Amino acid sequence: MTPPLFSRRTDQIDDRWPRPAACWLVRNETPRPVWLEHDGRVLSLAPHEESIWHGPALREAFPQLTRLEERHQVTVCRKPQAPEADPHITAAVRAGMIVGACWLAAWWPLPLWWWLRLGAALAIGFGLWFLALLTQPARRGRKRNAALSRAAGRQMRRWTWYNFTMVMVVAIGILVPALILYLATDLHEVVTFWPDGFSVDVSQPLIIVGRLMQLTFISVATLMPALMYFQFDAERLGTLRHRWIQNVFRLDPTVFTMADVKAKYERQLEEAYGGDDGRGRLTRGRRSPIIVTTMILAFGWLLIMLRAGDRVQLGPGESLSFLGLLDPDQSLVTFAFLGAYFFALNLIRAGYMRADLRPKTYTTIAVRILVVVVLAWLIQAVSDAGDNSQPLFLLAFAAGFVPDRVLHLVWEKVLPRMTNLLNLDQQQPLTEIEGIDLYERTRLSEEGITNVEALAHHDLLDLFFKTRIQAARLVDWVDQAILVMYLNGGSDDDEAPRQANAALRTALRTVGIRTASDLVQFVCRGPNDTGQACHRRVDELTATLTPLLPDPDAATVRQRVQVLSEALNHSEWMGRIENWRHSDLIEADPEKRWYIGDDGNLHRGDSRRDGLPRP
Repeated sequence: MTPPLFSRRTDQIDDRWPRPAACWLVRNETPRPVWLEHDGRVLSLAPHEESIWHGPALREAFPQLTRLEERHQVTVCRKPQAPEADPHITAAVRAGMIVGACWLAAWWPLPLWWWLRLGAALAIGFGLWFLALLTQPARRGRKRNAALSRAAGRQMRRWTWYNFTMVMVVAIGILVPALILYLATDLHEVVTFWPDGFSVDVSQPLIIVGRLMQLTFISVATLMPALMYFQFDAERLGTLRHRWIQNVFRLDPTVFTMADVKAKYERQLEEAYGGDDGRGRLTRGRRSPIIVTTMILAFGWLLIMLRAGDRVQLGPGESLSFLGLLDPDQSLVTFAFLGAYFFALNLIRAGYMRADLRPKTYTTIAVRILVVVVLAWLIQAVSDAGDNSQPLFLLAFAAGFVPDRVLHLVWEKVLPRMTNLLNLDQQQPLTEIEGIDLYERTRLSEEGITNVEALAHHDLLDLFFKTRIQAARLVDWVDQAILVMYLNGGSDDDEAPRQANAALRTALRTVGIRTASDLVQFVCRGPNDTGQACHRRVDELTATLTPLLPDPDAATVRQRVQVLSEALNHSEWMGRIENWRHSDLIEADPEKRWYIGDDGNLHRGDSRRDGLPRP
């Protein structure tokens, strides 16, 4: 039975913990400070702080801790020795991956007879090594702890698949281009592996150098997106998990302690950030999209950079331009692929910078490349100009960023009288929200958010789980989306209401009201929240907006502002936003803050600032 890390009574602590140290760990499980005083001693804990107490009996020094423990506001335990992972097993797995990759790469220079026997010898050697590591006495002693064994097994499997994915990506990015470059060009005439073994024709060094430069460029361009993911994935997830927990106390008013957070969101936290030990480095989820995307990129670069049967021929006194070997084929498919690759690099860079790079992003990249290639074939089929038309090249490159718009443009040019058949114009696109660029729209679309209405009605906590965009930015976007959604109107036959609402939204932004909460706060929740005060603030806002609106819209601006503010004030989607903006956790005035006292209840003030709580 594993000794409990945090227990409520001293007699529940297992004797296997080192008792002579008498070191206690006290952790504040709430987002508010804790202040305890007894017999001249003071115990002060900041929000979520872990403090070490050196003394014989912590609960005797502070009897109030028992009440706080029963309310799950603090946890007390003897400071345990954190179990460490077996470094020998980890080193053996990594060494096996590296040696296995080298053995696969040795397939070319070695004869098949020696290659197979070398692989068998390596397999037997590593098998005996693993057997020795698993049967050593220290390992058997650690296996008595069932929970630790399961955790170590899960971590080992995750590291194994992680390293396997990395080896596969590197193999696809280097070995596949090298094999195709060797077989499809004149490199096989200079470097030979069979039937007489490995040999190099040193009389043609420029061919070797030129083809190696091609291979280097293609491999780097192919591996760059995947390597950015593996570099990002090395970041510890404990920091991201702690940041999410801090924000959830502001977004969800129903949680007061860490016990509430674990009871309500533990499974989602496990899926998104791993365990709560803070040592996780591997995000969950399948990494097969990274392998598929790397394969598509490798074949894409090979298709546009290589020409089957191409030969490097140099006459006497002639020179070779290495830049010519890196010149891609001039075609619509080439520029469509380059546009999609340019978009993919910027998308991965944006996700890397905001710590939101996941395998789902690589699925988007793979689909985008295939879509733009099909779209390039369509443009080539319906266009009258040749493939060397510069405007068509630019159009194919732009398809990598906005394929839907390019398809709509081609449809309008080819079938101008049938534009209604292919209506790709979205109602209230995300471009109406300030602060959302092309790459963030793509990230939101991965979660099924493609327009303003979907963003306004999406659960903030779910969006915060699935994306690692800052919570403040998500709240601002949703707040804007609610106002834009309520100010949408009109139909395809009558554009007058839609234009009037757009003019009102522009006027509100001009006077500083960008979001729905800004309007509700100004009109309905001022310093004197009475009916007469609200009507007076509506009159003030009407007088400010009237000069900014056209004459037909200015006549009804007061009624529209009144109805809009009342509708927003009773909207169910404003709850999370109001909790975030009006939380006492960010209160600047110390007199309006809360702290947890001796009785476990909330008290006004800031005990850390005042020194001692006032009676």
